[in-house]
Amino acid sequence: MNEQLLSEFGDYLLSHRGEITAEWAVAIQRGPAISSPGYLGDTELVDHLPELFHNLAASLKSPQSDEQRREVVRTARQHGRYRWHKVISSIKSFRRILGGIWVNAFARRTPALDDETRSAAEQIIHEAVDDIVADSAEQYMEEQQKAVSHLNERLADALAELRQQKAASEGNKTKRDISGHAES
Repeated sequence: MNEQLLSEFGDYLLSHRGEITAEWAVAIQRGPAISSPGYLGDTELVDHLPELFHNLAASLKSPQSDEQRREVVRTARQHGRYRWHKVISSIKSFRRILGGIWVNAFARRTPALDDETRSAAEQIIHEAVDDIVADSAEQYMEEQQKAVSHLNERLADALAELRQQKAASEGNKTKRDISGHAES
């Protein structure tokens, strides 16, 4: 594996991030529109791409660095705030664009890119995207659990209120029955 070429590929991705982001945005626009409560929109996802590019390029420059991988993970957790199915669609497009189109473009530009180094670059991209998916899913599930917990609390409060109303109603009925019984 040629670490110098991996580093150059990281720089190449950074220098073309505008084009890659534009390709990704077009791919997302072609995908099915999903309206979902709490979805903040593709613009919010695009806002995280510069940081993702920076972290991915750093991972390519230091393929053994756990610190760089943690940065990719941290960015991924931010993506988890968006609707999960939209994130999956976005990430699939992003993986295809980076791992296919742009690796091929770099290979055409860099004849010295050997199969082992290309495979390593593709593996780093796949691992970074896998981390994004896993950590976004985890973040999404945490937020869903919080939402469910909040709804359960509201349901418990509403149930308690209904029980109090029922008890008060039954108490009033018993008083009427007793007072009606006493009058007879």
